[in-house]
Amino acid sequence: MQTILLLISTLLYFSVNNTQRPKPPLYEIQNISLSPEMNKQVCISGIKYFNEKLYFASERCPVIFIANPTTGNIEKSINIQVPRHFEMEGITSYREKLYLISENIAAVYEVDINSGSIKMVQTSAPLPSKSKEGDGMEGIAANEKNNKFYLLRERNDDRTESLIYTYSIETTGESSPITLKYESVISLPLENTQWRYSDICYDSENSKLICLKSFSKGKLRKQYLETIDIDENGNLAATSLKEIVIENFSETSNKYKDLDYSMNLEGITLDSEGNYYVISDNTSGKAICDAPAKEKTILLKLKRK
Repeated sequence: MQTILLLISTLLYFSVNNTQRPKPPLYEIQNISLSPEMNKQVCISGIKYFNEKLYFASERCPVIFIANPTTGNIEKSINIQVPRHFEMEGITSYREKLYLISENIAAVYEVDINSGSIKMVQTSAPLPSKSKEGDGMEGIAANEKNNKFYLLRERNDDRTESLIYTYSIETTGESSPITLKYESVISLPLENTQWRYSDICYDSENSKLICLKSFSKGKLRKQYLETIDIDENGNLAATSLKEIVIENFSETSNKYKDLDYSMNLEGITLDSEGNYYVISDNTSGKAICDAPAKEKTILLKLKRK
């Protein structure tokens, strides 16, 4: 009897201690030093891991930068031929082509990587216009498995929710132009007008949509990553929204803010090893693309352990 009681107490001891033991963080936050040219008023608003490189889309400068994800060095740039009143806010890839989404004139554009020429992608339903408060289309993610595009609207007109639209991709062949057919929309409630969603990316390994969410009021910023489940048909399950725990994400962001980095995080992407990259927009309003910015662009790697 004493032996049984001793065994039970021993098991309980180890069970309690294992329960109380803190779990190690899943991600390590690393600051990848970027080339000096990224400290100009480059206004990066989107990022995509594509063919083992990072592609940075500029919101107000007609260029896409191509960077080495390990060193942060800019290896090449694509000068794009954009409409006069463009305001590119997100970037994705589909079948070896790049696609941008514009906020000022709400539209999706296909990019010719070699020439930099772009063409507008036809949609069955028009994208929402930019609101008087300045909120419009903010992110884009392609799901090649289910042939879908997910399009993010930063906030609705009364700034109470963000919206994600699903469009199916239609084409007559591998090399034919694509068109987008509206399917559905989900809403993500916002606590107040200081909250927003600024980008999305597709996790093909786990069939999830990754969302970049932030709170900003004065110098105070909070940063979050969230996931939405995607079913076998490519549909988003709004009720599945939950946070990805990144330990000290907000605290680390505020630390870099004190070092003259912009922490207005605008873009997120995922590499083939499950690591996230997030990047900031370092200029608000009209940009002088070759002039120095008041804040530096930051590229953070959330390295999976």
